[in-house]
Amino acid sequence: MRYRLGFAFLFGILWSVAARSQSAAALNQYSDSLYRELEKHSDIDQKAHALFDLSFFWGDYDSTRAFTYIAEAEALLGARKNQNYYRGISAFYKASTLFDSAPEAAKSYYLQANDFLAKTTDARAKRYQARAWGSYGALLQREGKVHLYVEVLLEKAIPLTEEIGDSTLLGNNLQNVAMTLMNMQQHAKADQYYKKAIAILENQQDADEQLFTLYVNAARNSLFQRLMPNARMLLNRAQLLDKKLPFSTYKPIYHAVEGRYWHQQGNISKALPQLDTALEVAKAIQSDDIIVRVLYDKVDILKEAGRMREAKQTLLQILPYVEQKPLLRNKQLVYYDIAQVNTRLGDYKEATEWYEQYKVITDSLFAHAGEARLLELEKKYETAEREKELLAAKTVNQAQELSLGRAKNWLFITGLSCLLLLLLSIMWYNAVRTRKRLAAQQDLLHQEEVKTLQQRAKIHVFNAMVQGQEKERSRIARDLHDGLGGMLASVKLKLSAVANQEKETNEQEGNTMDLYHIIQQLDQSVNELRRVARNMMPESLLYMGLEAALRDLCRAMSQPSMRVSFEAHDLRNDYDQSFLIAVYRIVQELLTNAVKHSQATHVWLQCNESEGHVYLSVEDNGIGFDYASTVNHERGIGLSNIKNRVDLLNGQLEVDSVIGKGTSFHIDLDLNG
Repeated sequence: MRYRLGFAFLFGILWSVAARSQSAAALNQYSDSLYRELEKHSDIDQKAHALFDLSFFWGDYDSTRAFTYIAEAEALLGARKNQNYYRGISAFYKASTLFDSAPEAAKSYYLQANDFLAKTTDARAKRYQARAWGSYGALLQREGKVHLYVEVLLEKAIPLTEEIGDSTLLGNNLQNVAMTLMNMQQHAKADQYYKKAIAILENQQDADEQLFTLYVNAARNSLFQRLMPNARMLLNRAQLLDKKLPFSTYKPIYHAVEGRYWHQQGNISKALPQLDTALEVAKAIQSDDIIVRVLYDKVDILKEAGRMREAKQTLLQILPYVEQKPLLRNKQLVYYDIAQVNTRLGDYKEATEWYEQYKVITDSLFAHAGEARLLELEKKYETAEREKELLAAKTVNQAQELSLGRAKNWLFITGLSCLLLLLLSIMWYNAVRTRKRLAAQQDLLHQEEVKTLQQRAKIHVFNAMVQGQEKERSRIARDLHDGLGGMLASVKLKLSAVANQEKETNEQEGNTMDLYHIIQQLDQSVNELRRVARNMMPESLLYMGLEAALRDLCRAMSQPSMRVSFEAHDLRNDYDQSFLIAVYRIVQELLTNAVKHSQATHVWLQCNESEGHVYLSVEDNGIGFDYASTVNHERGIGLSNIKNRVDLLNGQLEVDSVIGKGTSFHIDLDLNG
């Protein structure tokens, strides 16, 4: 996500309800002061850059005003605006203005800016190129293309920044890499980039806004890792800068992270006021996405505190924001949460109504792709209609010009008739082609629905099979432990008694040693029996929870030649037994494969829960394998079992393996699926 640069502290304006009515006047006053400052410059180049910077400031608040300053800068430049350097920075500032309102147009302008700036020898061009690549990558990230974003930063923006020696911009780009890694749950790696960025920016002047966002994001990353002292230190630094930056668009994020910190500390009385402040500031800058995120954080705290009525009212505040947008997934989540809260309040009738709406949205998600295609066709149709209206207006003007001669009028009418016939033919052809496309789309949707039903049936059968296997495992484990284990223990005791009796009589010393040897072998058999019973149904999984069971499993799988490391965050102790067993079997199968096939010296297992999802990650530094060829051919039983269990839990499996560079398995399990 891209956040624009702020400006120095000028006015003591508090971002609160009382002062919000004055914010527009304060912004205009500040803008006017900047405009008066730029008029003091006599150099045209300096004035033009000041106007461009002024448009950058207004891009967050008033895009029309921002474009006015860009046009004023171009008019001031005159013929120089056609130089590659000025064409490049003009495209850059236009893209910055359109960043939130028209991201596709913004991407196009950023690419234009890079093309123009690459053709100039002006020393300032590379800095704008670095900024343009960074912003272009941020738009790719918004589209979910996270890997492309990191690639643009590491291969385009950061090398340019290092080349021009701009430490402030380098710190910003390092922070962007850290934020992306944090969103990918790679918190330890993100922490390294945050520290690099802080070390660079703390030595720079006029970097308050960048440091403010950096401290807040680094604190949030520390909260993910439960590093509370480090998070408090970073938030204290951010608090000092918060008072110096009255117009920072990152203020609501800071207060939201403060609220999350106090929530994790168990201090709800301090957490809720911070979230309320974040909500007020987000509303002041009209950031709907931040408003919804803060309201959801507040819901989590209220639900945890048992204040269900307040949680319900907060969810109802979220409802207008998600209903005004076409994203069905957000509506589905809100409807489900409202239904759950009503259930806990005992309002079963209202809960049922919300569950019905949730069901309707869930059914609609599958057809959403078709709806998007229809919207696209409607836009094309509207464009054609506007072109038709323009053509009609042009026809009227031509008719007036040709009114001087009768022969010319007839010629115009004939040409117009042919043109109309051609347009009608084109429209008829487009209509027929559209109907064919819609029919093909409906067939495709039907095929996808059939595939979905078949997949559900397959998962249902596999679920029954897995449940039967686990019941049989449990029964055999109990029989081995309680039956055969007890018998072997009894035999051991009796043999020990006989051996002790013979030893006391000092008779047949050789026979006594043989008995002790047999008892030792019997001990080994009992231990092996218990190990087998624990593997079939580990007691720690049923009585101590998922984290303890996985830790025991990693300890048991570790060998002198291969170390297994385990890390867990935010795992609960109240998962369903079927979920526990399925997750345990998935990890057990992955670790067994690593032991048998990877030839690794170190295996890492990470498991954490975040926002209704459980994430599993198993990585090794072994020899790797060609997963693509494995998928194209018949997969082994182990990989098939893993894939089936993940499907059973409504999860997603990603495999990243390179021969000679190890293997990574990443699994996302939806607890609400």
